[in-house]
Amino acid sequence: MRGRTNAKGFSLTELMIALVLGLILLGGAISVFLANQATSRSNAALGEIQHIARITSSLMGYDIRNAGYSGCNNVRVANIVGDAVGQPDWATWEFGGGIEGLVSPVGSIAGVTPDSGNEALRVMYGTGEGWSISAYDGTTISLNETPSISAGDIVIACDENLASIFQASAVSSNELTHTLSGLNCDDNIGFNFNTSWNCGDAPGRSFSNTSMLLAFQSVVWFVAESSDNESINSLYRASLIGDQLISEEVVYGVVAIVFEYFDRTSNSFLSAAQINAANRWNDVIAVRVSLEVDDGVLGDVVVPDEVKTITFVTSLRNRSQ
Repeated sequence: MRGRTNAKGFSLTELMIALVLGLILLGGAISVFLANQATSRSNAALGEIQHIARITSSLMGYDIRNAGYSGCNNVRVANIVGDAVGQPDWATWEFGGGIEGLVSPVGSIAGVTPDSGNEALRVMYGTGEGWSISAYDGTTISLNETPSISAGDIVIACDENLASIFQASAVSSNELTHTLSGLNCDDNIGFNFNTSWNCGDAPGRSFSNTSMLLAFQSVVWFVAESSDNESINSLYRASLIGDQLISEEVVYGVVAIVFEYFDRTSNSFLSAAQINAANRWNDVIAVRVSLEVDDGVLGDVVVPDEVKTITFVTSLRNRSQ
């Protein structure tokens, strides 16, 4: 006969010890998993904040740096864009020399209604490449090359003495003409020495050998309800296409924006209301922008206010001297 082999299982005590050890190991693994999840969510939230900071400082910074740039380093501007009622808001260069803070935007901006609790910023400048002016007969500007400008576009023609803002009535090859039509309230594009803007008062003008032509740009930055989610605000940029402002949703998840303006007279940052009261937009040489990221794009991650607030300062290159 074969001998019987004694077979013994685990005792209850051993099973309980094993179960406890397994639970401890499982709890540790779950803790590591949850910690990694929390870290991943935090990194995603911080990455979203950094993404918003990069996009905003890059795009808005470009516009602010160029604010007031008329092309030829002069300060006199003749603006004949307008009608008997006055100039459109996007063309009121004379008010602030190419920059204006809007304390409480009223109505819509290019079809989008700004958030009433936020400010907005308008800047104007000559943009893109410049084309040298070779001749001018009072109506037709001849250029040394064909410009990437179409009839109806707003342009700046400048030399060391004067910059003229007007609408191109027609463009053919390397020639551009302006007439008393469309948004042009005068057939001349000279400097108006009147203290206030008056349609039809522009005198004739000529151009020096160092004159050039640029496209005119007018931009408004503002916060409004996102087109994708009515509970989330976004940062919008309205820019000039032809002779119309077109709004574009640039950055999703910006709940608030504050602009402060460095005034070289007082040597301090002031609000738009303070600059308006002192009538010193021409003395603004830098803009400090503070953005607050909407909690709605950060998920359930709790981020301190100082972390979700993005602040940067940009100097106006045309006024830095």
